[in-house]
Amino acid sequence: MKIGRCAAAAGLCLSLAVALVHAQTPEMPATQTQPQPHAIRIGLGGGMSVPVNKAGDAFKTGLHGQGFLLVDFGRLLHLGMLPTLRFNLGYQQFSYKDQFTGQAAALQNAESKILSGVAGFQLNLLHGPVRPYLLAGVGAFRIQSNVDSTGTSTDASSSTTKFGVDGGAGIAFSIKRIDAFVEGKVQNVYTDQGFIDTKSIRVIPVSFGIIF
Repeated sequence: MKIGRCAAAAGLCLSLAVALVHAQTPEMPATQTQPQPHAIRIGLGGGMSVPVNKAGDAFKTGLHGQGFLLVDFGRLLHLGMLPTLRFNLGYQQFSYKDQFTGQAAALQNAESKILSGVAGFQLNLLHGPVRPYLLAGVGAFRIQSNVDSTGTSTDASSSTTKFGVDGGAGIAFSIKRIDAFVEGKVQNVYTDQGFIDTKSIRVIPVSFGIIF
C-alpha cells in the first residue's frame, strides 16, 4: 500500500512538473516559422520621374519603369549580414515644356528618353516585416532626344551615353514571400550641354512595385 501511495504521489508530482514546464515554455514566434526570403530576388516597379534644377526648367514630369536583381551574398555564402547587391535596369521618358516647343517649330513634339544600367547596393536598416533601406549606385545612362519637326523639312535626333550616379531610400513590406516597396532616388547624369543649359541632368524617380 505504501509503495502504491508513493508511486501515485510520484506520478502526480511528475504530472505537475511537466504541466509547469509546459506553461513556462514560450511559444515559437510566428515569424520564425515563416519561410525565409531567397538570396536572389527580382523586383519590378514604376512611377513618376520629377526633373529638378535646370532639367526641371526644360522637362515636364515624366514616367519611368525599372527592373532589378537583388543578390544577398551574406545569405548566399552564410557570411552574416552584408549589404545586398542591386543591379538595376531603368527606362524614363520626358516631354519638353511648352516654352521649348513654342519657341521654334523645330522643337515641336520633342521628347527625351533615358535608358540606364546601374550597379550598387541596398542596405536594410531594420530586419523584419517592415524594412527601411538605403540605396546607392553608379552606372551608364543613354540619353536619346527626338524632335518631330512639324512645320519644317527636317527632323532632329541625338543620342549619347554618359556616366551617372544615384542614391536614395525606400521601405519594403513583407507579404509572405513577396515584398511591396516604395522608394525615391536622386539620379545625377553627367552630360554635355545640349538642349538644357547644364552639365548634368538631375531627376528624382519615385517608384512603387513588388519584389519576388
